[in-house]
Amino acid sequence: MKRVLWALAVLVPVAAVLAWIGWFSPWFALDTVQVRIGSASEAAGPLTTAEVDALVQVPDGTPLLRISPSEVEERVATLPQVASVTVTRSWPTTLVVDVERRVPVAAVPTSTGAYDVVDITGAVIRQSPGPVAGVPTVRAAGPGLEASIAVVRDMPEWLREKVEGIEATTRNDVTLQLRNGSVVIWGSREENEFKAEVLRVLLKVKALRYDVSAPGTPATSDNPTRPTALPSATVSPSP
Repeated sequence: MKRVLWALAVLVPVAAVLAWIGWFSPWFALDTVQVRIGSASEAAGPLTTAEVDALVQVPDGTPLLRISPSEVEERVATLPQVASVTVTRSWPTTLVVDVERRVPVAAVPTSTGAYDVVDITGAVIRQSPGPVAGVPTVRAAGPGLEASIAVVRDMPEWLREKVEGIEATTRNDVTLQLRNGSVVIWGSREENEFKAEVLRVLLKVKALRYDVSAPGTPATSDNPTRPTALPSATVSPSP
């Protein structure tokens, strides 16, 4: 019993000292906020460390243990360019804020004449006064817009680089305009990967129009209104 009392007599003051050091001592108080922002294309627009730092909102001198990383993350995440944010303590006096940016995949015209630059979730990253270099312009609304974004999301990079615009009036009539002037009838948002594989083969044949809406029986045409049916596609859908 005496040993227990002796141990308590030693441990309690030690715990009190450690608690004071962690919660009140200037030795572990915030001195530096280090903001690290992931890279992004020019289409994403600027995001500065000053913009992020302004939302950290933790005064210098605040003990690190009294800073809630989750609360800082919630504030920084309100920036439209931010996809995710992680805040960690770096002892003894630094708070590290790691920011991953949203990746722009399309520009959607608005009623004001501006363009909403959106990511794969449809979240608006920023507005642009005109078309945005490096991402396709999507002219669609409602279900058509949802289908178009889904098609862009599933596109391999080689195809995304070739697409200048996307149009859709419903979820089942997505059409791609390629940068070389050709048109691709994509159809619905189903079987996107299979359609891309079939289109890669079709593009070896020069044509004005490619139809992969039924990827098992694709078609091409030099007349935009009269596609020519091709033999059943030899490309099998990925497992």
